[in-house]
Amino acid sequence: QNFPKLKSRIEKFLSDSIGVLSSKSVDQLLTERYAKYRSIGTFKLCTSEEERQKAVEAAKAASQAAVARGAGKRASTAGDKKGGETSAPVIKQLAEETVVGTRSRYLHLAPDHIHEAATALESYFQTHKFDPPPTATGEPTTAKGILDKYGPEHLAQWVMKEAKNRVFLTDTSMRDAHQSLLATRVRTVDIVNAARVASNVLKDGFSLECWGGATFDVAMRFLDECPWERLREVRKACPNICTQMLIRGANAVGYTSYPDDVVEEFVRLAAKNGMDVFRIFDCFNSVDSMRVCIDAVRATGKVAEVCICYTGNLLSSKIYHVDYYRELAKEIKAAGAHFIAIKDMAGLLRPLEVEPLMKAVREGSGGSLPIHFHMHATSSGALATLMEMTRCECEIVDVCAASIADGTSQPSMDAFVAMTEGGPRQTKMKFMDLAPYEELWARIRSVYSVFESGMLSGTARVYDHQIPGGQYSNLLVQCNSLGMYGDKWETVLDTYRDVNMLFGDIIKVTPSSKCVGDLALFLVNRGLTCEDLKDPVKGAAVDFPESVVGLFKGDLGFPHRGFPSEIEKIVLRGQKKRTGRAGVQLPPVDMKGNIKSLSEKFGIEVSEEEAMSSLMYPKVFADYIKKQMSGRRMLTHVPSAEYFYGMAPGEHFSFSAPVSLLKEVFVDPSKASEGMGPEESVEVTVSLVRVGPLQKSHRTVEIKLTSKTKAGATVTEKQSVSVKDTAGVFHYDGPMANPAKKTDQEYEIASPMPGQVIELLAHTDDAVKAGDILAVISAMKMEVKVSAPRDGTIKSISVAHVGAKVVEGALLVTLGPAP
Repeated sequence: QNFPKLKSRIEKFLSDSIGVLSSKSVDQLLTERYAKYRSIGTFKLCTSEEERQKAVEAAKAASQAAVARGAGKRASTAGDKKGGETSAPVIKQLAEETVVGTRSRYLHLAPDHIHEAATALESYFQTHKFDPPPTATGEPTTAKGILDKYGPEHLAQWVMKEAKNRVFLTDTSMRDAHQSLLATRVRTVDIVNAARVASNVLKDGFSLECWGGATFDVAMRFLDECPWERLREVRKACPNICTQMLIRGANAVGYTSYPDDVVEEFVRLAAKNGMDVFRIFDCFNSVDSMRVCIDAVRATGKVAEVCICYTGNLLSSKIYHVDYYRELAKEIKAAGAHFIAIKDMAGLLRPLEVEPLMKAVREGSGGSLPIHFHMHATSSGALATLMEMTRCECEIVDVCAASIADGTSQPSMDAFVAMTEGGPRQTKMKFMDLAPYEELWARIRSVYSVFESGMLSGTARVYDHQIPGGQYSNLLVQCNSLGMYGDKWETVLDTYRDVNMLFGDIIKVTPSSKCVGDLALFLVNRGLTCEDLKDPVKGAAVDFPESVVGLFKGDLGFPHRGFPSEIEKIVLRGQKKRTGRAGVQLPPVDMKGNIKSLSEKFGIEVSEEEAMSSLMYPKVFADYIKKQMSGRRMLTHVPSAEYFYGMAPGEHFSFSAPVSLLKEVFVDPSKASEGMGPEESVEVTVSLVRVGPLQKSHRTVEIKLTSKTKAGATVTEKQSVSVKDTAGVFHYDGPMANPAKKTDQEYEIASPMPGQVIELLAHTDDAVKAGDILAVISAMKMEVKVSAPRDGTIKSISVAHVGAKVVEGALLVTLGPAP
């Protein structure tokens, strides 16, 4: 009764486990148990007691000899390896993912179909052959060809002329579609394979949205990947179609504002690495905040596509009405846009709103700029809106492969192409010609099914809460991680709506939407409402998420009508707001000096692209580069099924390993690379031989690697990895705060949510004032500052180190009396 959340989680675990077990027959259970125990050792069938006794004695002798060898080896190597362990970094990572991974196939935590899904994906290019696109000759006939030869202004004119007889398509499968449905987790190896197919199947399309948005930080944060390398690889795989990215204006690809010179340099580097179309938006539709980005794109000779972010209902809204959109289009044209995008983040635009919106945007822009429409399909009504957009002569619309469409993603490309066939503006594509692309994405999606949001159908409720499609699935994941999914999901949706109205009905798109979502989760997790924030006592006791404080300070700019003064005072508590655009006020960055300092800090040569990643996400980049330096660069070459789910005993997989990185796979790479240069690759087969029994909280994982030298000789290496087995579950064994200890003499300060301590600002014996920040907790990109509830002296700190994981209620700091 004292721990209702823990009680509900235990009940759910028992209920789910019993449900899984009860669905299986006795024979199935016996087969699974038998397979599990067979996988942890080598067995011999003894037909007599005498034979059994001999086998036991032989096993004892072998064990004693192994112990003796291990002791000698440990003595000779002065303890370099634990327990005789010999493994390369990537193999160690695979072993850990297998034994303790939260999605481990060995632990039956992965979906049952993953092995078959991985096999189907691997075999795709064995049954589908695609020639590289032919080298263009003569007068260009595609958007990419026109852009490269004549530039963005000519491209805009060409699109408007061509679009009289057809509607152009942009495919979002490689960015917004998987960001919306699969938590942005699709890896570069699969994105690049999709680009190879797209270069053949979608050659008549306008662009491929494949970069920017959340893909930038997720690549480093969760996938051990460099986002710049993804862009370069996609450009190489698909040279004949325009690449397109989403850039957040003054926020670039981050969640805060940056100095103007940082935004300018980011744009330059993106263009240099292969970007063609920059879809520029501001979370408050501020053209002033987008102007630096627009000018930077124009300076590169690439396409500046400037967004009008759509929200509400222009037929009834008193804030976002026809006149608002008309004036905004006028400002965008004056700012130098080549194209105008209507970005409907939540999928709120209904067919009856299309004609007045298109008329307003045409009037505002003077009818001289192409219009590119983007929306999400959350409501299930998106295809109807797309057809009305086509009727109203919108030049380009966003769609995606049918197998990764709808829900919170974009409408189906295949369905849209089929529905426009025979019409006056058909797409120049045939829906059956798109089948190979749809099939590939179906196989990719199956491998990533563990990241599905759980949304099984569309919902018209989006017209009420207005959550952007890309955020909706992330909120589901966040709720799960915070133990709030189920009966609290509807409360989260309602609270999101209420927070939006509390903020003054703002435009909700990253990063402003994140601020709304952060506060909604924060309130629901604590059993609070928006009305509670207005209460002088309850409101004063709330440590608002850092994103919300930054929002009201003006770190993201301001809505055109400002924030309501009442909530502004509650959040800021006397902190000063920005009085001008953040990019101007922030000091410029010494780009060369930044590269030099990062190179010295990490002891490697940092590229200008990597230095930019650090400016966007300093801590994320630092964690990423440290992992890379520890020997994880080869992980990008490991197939996605093994990367996410590990392996099962008796299974194997193969991948192509660059010779330059073989030391991350082989303990002794010299044999495997014999006769090869650093630019060549070796085909490596990795087999999981066995996972040993649990001994002193550890399991020994035995893995065999096989490859061939250039001369054709087979090279075999066996590796052994000792893994601490926590059964795939994080165990918090630190102290919990006592809610009763809130006295003048001793006040125990608890973590407000489960997560990771990313900053620890308190030190023992420090004198602090009420409101001083003591620590920052992060979970699923949401950061919450923990502040001192009163004046006092830090008596003790219970967090071991920055980076430590904590649970809700964990004791962080004990505060003593004021000095």
